[in-house]
Amino acid sequence: MSLLSRKYPWSKWQKHLVLARDPALREFLPDTAVLKEETLLDFLNRYPVVFVKPSCGGGGRGVVKISVLEEGQTEIQTTETRTVAELPQVYHTVKGYLGQKEYIVQQGVSLIRIDDRPIDFRTLLLRPGKTWRYMGVMGKLAVRDQIVTNHCRGGSSLTFSGAMKESKELQEEGIQELEKRLEQLSRQIAAAMQRRFPLVAELGLDIGIDENLKLWLIEANTRPQYKLFRDHEDPMLYNRIGAIIKTIRLPLS
Repeated sequence: MSLLSRKYPWSKWQKHLVLARDPALREFLPDTAVLKEETLLDFLNRYPVVFVKPSCGGGGRGVVKISVLEEGQTEIQTTETRTVAELPQVYHTVKGYLGQKEYIVQQGVSLIRIDDRPIDFRTLLLRPGKTWRYMGVMGKLAVRDQIVTNHCRGGSSLTFSGAMKESKELQEEGIQELEKRLEQLSRQIAAAMQRRFPLVAELGLDIGIDENLKLWLIEANTRPQYKLFRDHEDPMLYNRIGAIIKTIRLPLS
């Protein structure tokens, strides 16, 4: 293993293992494992929905959603297709959509919704020096019938306040308290990542909120896209983010 690979994470699985070792963060992590046939069947016995994702890569590419139906059947959705398979055949059916890379399987979280479209949230943290700077949060609303919320997959951006007012009808005081929890969790994750991977200087955290307003870390992105921050309440924030990232982004290829 190279020095760089020890100091910078390359896979979702690697990041999950690091964060799962922190007792303060475990409750915010969906159950996650490396994809194997026995693991997938175990997850489908315990959770009504699971996601299969490439361990490396982003943008919603290669994601598969599997929902448990009645009578031992499953519905398998990709970003472009939908099919039904018997539970004993689900692994081999899913493998037909996957490449040769390592994949993970993850517990599905019942996200809050607007018009039956799921929403999750991107928080952004940057470290131009020794201290993390929390830049803010934006909501990502999935296209109807789409399984991912990614902006590059047609997802639309929402302010945090607007998303929470529309989805849960929260009042301003409740929204502010929830946003404080989001920031606190984001800073805890950033600190844990930095302890293990000292080269990490930018984090885009995809955080889900379920119907009980519990927070879930869906994914930690270490070279995040931030275009959705163009729609932030602060019209100058997007340019500030871009200026900071130019000073810290490392050439990793």
